Formats: sequence, structure tokens, C-alpha cells
Amino acid sequence: MADLGALAAQWLEGDLDALPGGSHRGGPDPETGPLIDVLAAANRAGWVTVQSQPAFDGRRWRQRAAVMLLVDSAGRDRLTDTARDAGLLLAVHRAERPGPVREIPVTTWAGELHTAFGPCFRRRDLRHWFIGCHREALRAVSEAHQVTLADP
Repeated sequence: MADLGALAAQWLEGDLDALPGGSHRGGPDPETGPLIDVLAAANRAGWVTVQSQPAFDGRRWRQRAAVMLLVDSAGRDRLTDTARDAGLLLAVHRAERPGPVREIPVTTWAGELHTAFGPCFRRRDLRHWFIGCHREALRAVSEAHQVTLADP
């Protein structure tokens, strides 16, 4: 996980053309710009960010700041404790083992749900994201805790 996180940080900062596994070519979306430093730091801490978005409050379009990470057990414990202390919304899963919170609504358009973060991903989905990576990396990803945090 630490190696994948380090590579994801390099991609966020523009030093790699694609994330490990070849997904997300060409760099992060423009809206991610203000988040790059904190996302890169999370990835360098040994976690792997797989989804994120900043908060936005427009006339019709509203979104909560949110992030989904793949982490080991220690990372899960640290993030869940911090999230609870900060009053953040939280969803935690393992592959094929969904937690009690299935998804967190994060984006609405004209009051209707548009996007949710934090579904429980299957092992094959996680491995597909990182296809071509070393088998140890694929094992770590498939065994990782899937932690989603969102600003209420």
C-alpha cells in the first residue's frame, strides 16, 4: 500500500502520466487542484486515495467535500477515530463485506441525488483498478479497508 500511495502522490503532483494500473491518465481533474497537497500527503502516509471531491455550493449544484481511501487496519482505526471526533460522515467496508453505512450522498443537482461515495467495492473491481501492478500490491488492495469520509 505504501508503494501504491507513493505513486498516487506522484501522479497527483504531475510526476506520472497515469495512476498505478493505468487509470486516470493525464492528471487529476481541475477541481482537485486545491486538494493536491493534502491528498498527496495522505498517499505518502501509506494510504491510497481513490476518490475525492472538494465542497461546492452553487445555485443548483451542491457537493460535500469527501474522500475514499484504501487503508490497512491501523489506518482504518486512525481515520474512524478522527472522523468521529470531527463529526464527519463515515463509511467503512472490506471487499465483499459492506459496513453498516452503505454509501454517503455527496452531490446533489437541484436537490436530487447525483453522486454518492463509499460503496463496497468487490475484490475484482479493486484489482482491475490496479491491473498490471505487482501481485503483492493487488493483494494489499483487495484486503484493504475501504474508508470514506465526508463533511456533513
